[in-house]
Amino acid sequence: MVLVINFSGGKDSCAMLAYLCEKYPDTEKHVVFADTGWEHKDAESWSRGIVESFGLHLNVARNPNKTFLEMVVRRKMFPGMQTRQCTSDLKRGPIQTWIRQNVTDKLVINCMGIRSEESPNRKKAKHLSRNKSMTNSRRTVWDWNPIKDWNSDQVFNYLKMHNIPLHPVYKYLSRFSCRVCIYMSAHDVHQVKINDPEAFKIIEHLENQIGFTMFQSGSITTI
Repeated sequence: MVLVINFSGGKDSCAMLAYLCEKYPDTEKHVVFADTGWEHKDAESWSRGIVESFGLHLNVARNPNKTFLEMVVRRKMFPGMQTRQCTSDLKRGPIQTWIRQNVTDKLVINCMGIRSEESPNRKKAKHLSRNKSMTNSRRTVWDWNPIKDWNSDQVFNYLKMHNIPLHPVYKYLSRFSCRVCIYMSAHDVHQVKINDPEAFKIIEHLENQIGFTMFQSGSITTI
């Protein structure tokens, strides 16, 4: 059995990594970071430092055909709440490809740091489910959400107990996701404008270029 740990560098994936290393110290682990091309500039190096503190190596998976911004330009629209190509094409897909190309073990546990508290859809997700698209005669893959029932306080307390730092972005954003994300609150969008004006301007320009707004409520400039 091998654990493939989906890792973003955010608080939940850090807590999940620490938990898995504590509970399963002797189980083989592969940590994989999905680079959408729209990550915070130090996201990969930050993630690498956290992962290496556990004596593990950070593997990076990318879609070789497109980044987030390239995908938006080609489609002439941003991902939506119901059609999240950013997740399927730039995160889940590349990690699945990485597993197929690099993991030979017959039993793979694909670990993700989603939590029920985050959204109704994540609350509906199963703790453990067989990944039918990844399972074949040579390999069985299970998707596992080991911290699904944790609340935010449990996550923060676990990180504090294990002396794992939070990325500085948490000083002004509630989530460590892409530089600008379709799930951002109005507060977080405003904070991006202040703390990462380059990213704000890129989205503003892209909205004007394709004639499509990132947020259903309107242009990023009016959020």
